[in-house]
Amino acid sequence: MKRILSGLFIFLTSYLCYAQDKTTVLSADMFHTHQRLFLAPLEGWLFRQGHDPSWAKEDIDLTGWKKLNLTELNAGMEDASGRVEGWFRIKIKPDSSFNGMPLGLSRDLWAATDIYLDGKLIHAFGNTGNPYKAYNPILKYPVPVCIIPGKEYLLAIHFVDYETTFTQREIRLKPHNLQSLINITGPEYVSWVTYDHKLTHIYGAISISVSFLLFFLFWLLVFLNPGQRIFWLIAISTTFVLIAAAGSFWNTFFEITYPDEKIRYLISVTTQPIMTVFGMIILEWVLLKRITRLNLVIILLMIITSDIAHIFSISAPFGLFFMAMISYLIYLIIRYRKNIQGAPSAIVAGIVVTVLAAFAYITLHKNFPDLYYEYEKPLLSLTFLGAPLLLMVYISIRFKEILKSVSDEAEKVLKITEEKKELLADQNILLEKQVNERTAELKTSLENLKSTQSQLIQSEKMASLGELTAGIAHEIQNPLNFVNNFSEVSVELIEELAGERSKEDGERDTGLENELLSDISENLRKISHHGQRADAIVKGMLQHSRSSNGIKEQTDINALTDEYLRLAYHGLRAKDKSFNAALITDFDERIGKIELIPQEMGRVILNLITNAFYAVSERKRQSEDGFEPKVSVTTSKSGNKVEIRVSDNGNGIPDRILDKIFQPFFTTKPTGQGTGLGLSLAYDIVKAHGGELRVETKNGEGTTFIISVPGNE
Repeated sequence: MKRILSGLFIFLTSYLCYAQDKTTVLSADMFHTHQRLFLAPLEGWLFRQGHDPSWAKEDIDLTGWKKLNLTELNAGMEDASGRVEGWFRIKIKPDSSFNGMPLGLSRDLWAATDIYLDGKLIHAFGNTGNPYKAYNPILKYPVPVCIIPGKEYLLAIHFVDYETTFTQREIRLKPHNLQSLINITGPEYVSWVTYDHKLTHIYGAISISVSFLLFFLFWLLVFLNPGQRIFWLIAISTTFVLIAAAGSFWNTFFEITYPDEKIRYLISVTTQPIMTVFGMIILEWVLLKRITRLNLVIILLMIITSDIAHIFSISAPFGLFFMAMISYLIYLIIRYRKNIQGAPSAIVAGIVVTVLAAFAYITLHKNFPDLYYEYEKPLLSLTFLGAPLLLMVYISIRFKEILKSVSDEAEKVLKITEEKKELLADQNILLEKQVNERTAELKTSLENLKSTQSQLIQSEKMASLGELTAGIAHEIQNPLNFVNNFSEVSVELIEELAGERSKEDGERDTGLENELLSDISENLRKISHHGQRADAIVKGMLQHSRSSNGIKEQTDINALTDEYLRLAYHGLRAKDKSFNAALITDFDERIGKIELIPQEMGRVILNLITNAFYAVSERKRQSEDGFEPKVSVTTSKSGNKVEIRVSDNGNGIPDRILDKIFQPFFTTKPTGQGTGLGLSLAYDIVKAHGGELRVETKNGEGTTFIISVPGNE
C-alpha cells in the first residue's frame, strides 16, 4: 500500500511540475479588436489565495498552487471583510509576430493589481495594500512594457478586490467582466484610446450641455407659464435627462474613487428608466389630460427592477416591465391614433427614438460587446437627447398650431367685419366714444396697477428687512440687556458713592466706598464682557453671511487661522459656559501671504478646530481627574509648502475607524450632533487647493490634523 501511495505521489508531483513548466506562446493573431490580447482567459495560469511578496519570484515551491485563470475569480473567495486576494502566475513567450511592435499593458475592472515580470514589479494598478485603493480603468492609456519576442517570461499578478452587495454587475467578479482584466496591447489600441477619449468627451459635452440648455429653456417656460401642466411635465422630464446625462459622463471628465463610482452608477441607473418612461406620462397627459395609475406603477417598477438588474444581475423582472411599458405605449398609440397628429406625433417620435436607442444600447451591451464599445456613446447620447429635442419640436409645432388657430379666427373676424361694415358705420361714433372711455378706464386701472405693484414690491422689501432686523435684534438682545442693566446699577452705585463722599469726614464709611468702587469696577467688566459678546455675535453673523466667489486671493494664513480659532472658541463657550480649554498658538511669520480661497480654507480650519474642541470636551466630560483640555494651532513653512497643524489632547481616533474619517456621512458623534460631511468636505477643499489633509493620532493621547498647501517660493 505504501508503494502505491508513493508511486501516486511521484506521479502527481511530476504532473504538477509539468504543469508549472508549461509556457503559453503569444502571437499577434490572438489580438482582438483594437489590438488587445486578453491574458485573463488563457490556459496555463496557476493561482494561490492569500498574499506573500515572494510569490512573484521565479524559483519558488508551488505546492498548494492550482490551475485557475483570472476569469474564474468569484465572490466566493472573499474573506470576512469582503476582500478577495490572491496571486496568479503564468509563463508566456511572445513569438516573432511581435517583432518591432511597441507593446503595453492595459487593465479593465475596478480592482487593484500589482504586475510582476520575472520577479520585478513593473506597474501597480491601484493600491493592493492598506489603505486599499481600487484602480479606475476609465479612459486609461496602456502602460508601456518591454517584451522581447522569442524570450520566455514569468508573469505574476497580485490581485485584490472588494465585492459588496451593492457592487454593480458591470464590475462584479464574473467571467465576462474578467475577460479583459489584463491585456497586452499594440499601437492600434493607443490610437483607439485617444479616439475614445475624444469621442467620449465630445458626446459627453454635447449630452450635458444640450440637456442643460433644454432644462433651462423648459423651466423658463414653466416660470413664464406656471398654469400649463404640460410645461411642468416636460421640465421635470428634462431634469431627469440632465441628471442621467451628467451621471453617465461624470466619471469620464473627472477621476473619481470607487465609492463615488457606485453612487454615480446608482444615480445613473435610477434616473435612466425614469427618463425613458416619463415620455409616456407626457403622452398620456396630452391624449387623456390625466395620468393613470397604471403608468405610475410601471414607472415605479421600472425604477426598482432597473436597480435590481444593474446591482444584483437579475434582469428578468426589468425585461418583463420593459416589455409591459412598450405594450402600453403601443396600446396608447393604437387606441388614440386619430388624436396623434401634428404636435402629439412629435411626442410619440421622441418616445419611440428613446425606446429604440435604449433597446439597441441594451442589446449591444448584452450580446455584441465589440459593437457596444464602438457605438456606446452615440446611442447613449441619442437616448438622452432624442426625447427632449423632439419635445422641443412638440412645443414648436404646438405654438405654430396655436398661432394658426389665432390667425384663422382673426380672418373669420375680419370677414365678418367686412360683411357688417355698412351696418356698423352708424355706430362708429358711439363705438369710438366707448373706446375712449374704456381706454381712459384702462389707463387709470393700469396706473393703479403700477402703483399697487410698486407698493407690493416695497412692502416685500420692508418685510424682508424687518425679518432680518428682527433676527439680528434677537441675537444681540441678551448681551445688550446685560449692558443696560449693569449700566443702570452702576449709575445708582455712583450716586450712592457721591452721596457717601459728600458727608463729613467723620461720618464717611470708607469700607462702603471701597465696596461701591469694587462693585462699579465689576459692573464695568461685565459691561465690557457683554459688549464683546454682542461684537462677537455681529462679527459671527457677518462671517457666516460671506459667500465664496471661488477666486483665490492673497491671504494672511496666520491671521485667518487665529480669527477662526477665536470664533470657534467663543462659539463653543456661548453654547457651554462650563467649557474651558488652553489655547496654544505658534504662527510662523515667514509665511507671509499665500494664494487661496479664504472663505473655503476658513471653513476647513473652523471645522478642524471645532472637532478638536469637541474631542477635549468629550474627554473632560468623562471626568478624568487632573485632565486639562488643550488645543494647539500652529503654522510653519517648509520650502514651497505651508503646514497648518490643529492638535488636541483628547481621546484620539481608534485605529479601526481611522481609514473611514474622510468618508462622506461617517461620524463618531451621537445622532443629531454630526452629519459626517465636515471632514469629507474639508478633504475635498484642501485637495482643490492642490494640497493634502492628513491625520496623526494616538489612542488616549490626542489627535493632530495637518493641512499642507502650496505656499510662495
